[in-house]
Amino acid sequence: MRECFVSFSSAVDILDFVSIATRQYFPIHVEREDMRVNATSIMSLFCLGLNRPLRVVVTDVGADATPFFSAVAPYLVA
Repeated sequence: MRECFVSFSSAVDILDFVSIATRQYFPIHVEREDMRVNATSIMSLFCLGLNRPLRVVVTDVGADATPFFSAVAPYLVA
């Protein structure tokens, strides 16, 4: 399992993130407090909100998630 934190400032950011997540073959979830949603669901990510840190969890059982994390680098929270 790998994780990072991201933040989105616009709807376009969420659409781009979902597009990246959809191309992956391993499960990706996004969490905020007690909510956990599938990273490929645009509506679910909109429900989590903008401008707040969200935890991204990748269950990479035998998968190389490095390209995914590189692709979402613009949304990473330091």
